[in-house]
Amino acid sequence: MPGSRTDPARRILTRQRHAAERVRREVLEADGSLHHPYFRALDRRIREYERVVDTTDVVAAAALADLVYVGDFHAVPACQRFVADLIERLRARVPRVALGIEFAYARQQGALEARQAGRIGDREFLRRIRFAQDWGYDWSGYREVLDRARATGVPVHALDTPPRRGFAGLERRDQLTARRIATLVAASPATCLVVLYGESHVTADHLPRRVKRLLKDAGLERREVVVFQNPDRIYWRALERETVLPSAVRVDRSTYAVLHTSPIEKYEAYRQALERWNGDGSTEGEVDWTPAVHHVIHALVAWLGIRAGRLRLRHRAGWTENLEDALPEVYTGDEARALLASVLRDSGRSSHELLEARGQLAQRGVLYEPRANAMFVVRYAPGPVAAEAARFLRAALTGRLFIRPDDFAADAAETAYGAAYTEALARVAAHLLGAPSAASRDPRPKDGDGVLAFAGALRAHRRLEDSKDPHPPPELLAQLRRSRPLRRAIATTLGRRLGDALVERLRRGDLEAADLRRLFARPLEAQQASRTLLRLLREALGEPAPGRATHPLS
Repeated sequence: MPGSRTDPARRILTRQRHAAERVRREVLEADGSLHHPYFRALDRRIREYERVVDTTDVVAAAALADLVYVGDFHAVPACQRFVADLIERLRARVPRVALGIEFAYARQQGALEARQAGRIGDREFLRRIRFAQDWGYDWSGYREVLDRARATGVPVHALDTPPRRGFAGLERRDQLTARRIATLVAASPATCLVVLYGESHVTADHLPRRVKRLLKDAGLERREVVVFQNPDRIYWRALERETVLPSAVRVDRSTYAVLHTSPIEKYEAYRQALERWNGDGSTEGEVDWTPAVHHVIHALVAWLGIRAGRLRLRHRAGWTENLEDALPEVYTGDEARALLASVLRDSGRSSHELLEARGQLAQRGVLYEPRANAMFVVRYAPGPVAAEAARFLRAALTGRLFIRPDDFAADAAETAYGAAYTEALARVAAHLLGAPSAASRDPRPKDGDGVLAFAGALRAHRRLEDSKDPHPPPELLAQLRRSRPLRRAIATTLGRRLGDALVERLRRGDLEAADLRRLFARPLEAQQASRTLLRLLREALGEPAPGRATHPLS
């Protein structure tokens, strides 16, 4: 029931918060804002919510307002894409909509209008507003906002004033921006003005208060709505109370929060922006996700109660080293795409395996290769990265880095169950440190014969789970040996089922971190993977394996 989460579930949530808080403190200490009173107003004001709503309710509330403030976490393009969706949906409801933006100065209005009218392209526009030097965030989300505004006939107004560097000018910037907003509202009372500004700026103590005072002095009163995006306290409160993360909540009658990006994802994106600024300042250059990937690995290791600097690994490849020193090489962006083929070929992967790897990288955004101990990242999201971190940790703790995973080479059917075991641990990590990827591909084969074979194999396996037989039937094993796509589909399906069941046990308190640590470090005996996985499935789903009196999942 929502609001009555068990203590083990709260402990999982607490660990997730600690992992995100570590990144938050690191990046906000780096930029100097961690203890600044201007930025603490958001955390102080937005702590609780009244009820769960939907983004449709947020749009409906905005459509009834004259002035809509939307908080922007600049480093996350999803925040700008939400605003692009919002103005498009408002335009379908409201006759007149306008957009005010922070990322261009008021004095640059001419360049903005030229861009929106199609007289200049993006390259010239970005040069004219000195986007890289004066703003410096990813352009893709802001481009989408402007493109959608142009497509829907929504005029765009530049609102900010220089300088942006440092915090001394924050109050002055708010004061001048408030005057521009009040002027626009007074000049066009029938227009719904959407203001896209930094989340701290749109806190009640700052821009809204100043605008309201200016309008009152002019004898005007306007209805306003404030929409925050992913405020930390609301995000964690919603996870604590609700069975699933809602898309939006109502904070009070004029304040909403939409939830689409996790705190750890927000702050890792901001870390990347800081690193770009401390480098060449380019908004188009590659980002290095190595710190983010290693942070997720460290968070998973800490969750399992492992000290990375003290745990000694014994590689079957022939040497020993501390886990801390065995963290994977991380390739990101275009470098990841360019090096994937050569690294996998050098690791002995076949052309077919390379093709599969490319598809997995495109789908997940991240891919781990144990034979090279390398992580390839083209986009960052905590859940998928955590899943690949689990694959690394599984290989590291069982001594299988830098070697061919040939434990089950004698029987192709056993590879499906070995892969399912690893898939289950990846699924657990994705739940613990983020969320399983929303883009997770349906594992079922797409061709007609493959669909029928998969459905039949899955039915056979469900019957097996309901029985007391410790081994899969020969006909099922024969099917798996004949078809690699079927093996992959069954491995993914069984792994996800087992992983989700393990997570539920963790949340109920039936499984401790030490039990999970043993699962990560446990080698699977050759020719016994199917039997082991079958027993784990029965135990995790609440059906004790025949004749077992020891601790479940031990």
